[in-house]
Amino acid sequence: MTNQDFPGERRFKPDDNCPLFSLRLENHLVDVINGAVPNRGNFCAYCFSPMGLLDALCVECQFDSTSTERLDQVPEEIVLAMKNQRSIESRWVNSFAYLGVLIAVVGGIAFVLATPIFNDRLIYATVAYGLILLIGSRVLAGFLGGYFGDQIGYSKGRAQTIKAWDAYRSKNRISSQ
Repeated sequence: MTNQDFPGERRFKPDDNCPLFSLRLENHLVDVINGAVPNRGNFCAYCFSPMGLLDALCVECQFDSTSTERLDQVPEEIVLAMKNQRSIESRWVNSFAYLGVLIAVVGGIAFVLATPIFNDRLIYATVAYGLILLIGSRVLAGFLGGYFGDQIGYSKGRAQTIKAWDAYRSKNRISSQ
């Protein structure tokens, strides 16, 4: 799904002097990482977003490529930066989601053991624990992983991407846009 699937929805663009990753570049790199497409094409020399053959101005960063030679592939350092960012994000989201499941498991056991009505009614305790586990693990995993894990993972992953971008810029003597 793309942003065009949800009219009016806008993609978050961080204001951190790092042009990586436009939606088109991200989709291309995901396909490259998954082996669905080769890392070949026509790319902006500044932000590496895919460009049309006749485009002079990059749609993403407004870089004028008439004076600069375009790239025929995204540099390996940038592909690795994307892979690393996704890995960091995934670790944080999954860690917080598993924390939500753990809270549901332990909290459900604590609730059943602390509620006097369940002392002699094993079937009621089992049903209550099952419901707490089923609903609680889904809600807490979704909330903790999808909200907190996503925010922390994005900021940590983006910090690593900025470091990779700065290293690439200094290595290749690219000035900031």
